Amino acid sequence: MDLLTNAIESIQAGVEDYKAATRPRLISAVRNIHSGILLLYKEKLRRLSPPNSNEALMMSKLVPNRDSKGNVSFIGTGKKTVDVQEIEDRFTALGIKTDWKRFRRISGERNDVEHRQPRIDQNGLKGLISDSFLIIRDFVTDELQDNPRELLGEDAWQTMLEVTEVYEKEKDESTRLIDEAKWSSFALGKGAHDLTCDNCGSDLLKPVSESGGEIILECTSCGSTQSPHEYAAEAVKMALSAEAYRAAKDGEESPYTFCPECGQEAYVMEEGQCAACGESAVRDCERCGTRIPAEEMVCSPFCAYCQHVMNKND
Repeated sequence: MDLLTNAIESIQAGVEDYKAATRPRLISAVRNIHSGILLLYKEKLRRLSPPNSNEALMMSKLVPNRDSKGNVSFIGTGKKTVDVQEIEDRFTALGIKTDWKRFRRISGERNDVEHRQPRIDQNGLKGLISDSFLIIRDFVTDELQDNPRELLGEDAWQTMLEVTEVYEKEKDESTRLIDEAKWSSFALGKGAHDLTCDNCGSDLLKPVSESGGEIILECTSCGSTQSPHEYAAEAVKMALSAEAYRAAKDGEESPYTFCPECGQEAYVMEEGQCAACGESAVRDCERCGTRIPAEEMVCSPFCAYCQHVMNKND
């Protein structure tokens, strides 16, 4: 079986698993769809591999080879093919385009299935099916120069198309409501777009305001709710992940940290308050007067050194 056929059959099997709607089949759907997309990515690398290179671009290990004329080339070796990070690195180097944000969400669902307690139902999988459809449609058309409808077959294509059309309408409404909500924290509102339901895994969450200005998120798929105390830390992480990566890389202060009041990792440094509990912390140590860095904010109103000294004296 060639790689492309394997990819298409994995996706078709995933769609059939989705339609069956039993828990074992839904878990299988996640695995099959994730595997199918990875195989499409590897097929692109296989096609771009130089002749007589043992399909080098899709192999994890490359070894140099020199021919009789002294020309150096790289040959794929071993049985291990590229992993997700290697695929992304090679796509970047070669200018191959795909929607990595959508793919990471699919990978997240797959990791939940493999390594955690799966929170999965058919409604929750609508977003995964939609993300998969959009990735497959664009990648097959733009990078493989083929017809995705013909490759997937009419039945799988129509199922994914119908799910995506319904899902995208619901997602647009969810996005609109999140944008219009009166968030106490900019980071909280920004990160809310990328949250998923703890119960079913759906990302169709809508804000529901309660007394006191607290915004509850309600899942459109299963009806479960999350309070700011439950979702704030994850929302802040989602909103500020790029800034946090750059800060760590450049040795700068993290954009968010642990709150000294509630203990959640939801204290946004630029906003000067915790996205979970709304409390503002003292930034200058009350004992020595120095500025308290982000990594020591949990010790506020003291810096870590002064707190250590005071605890030692006690």
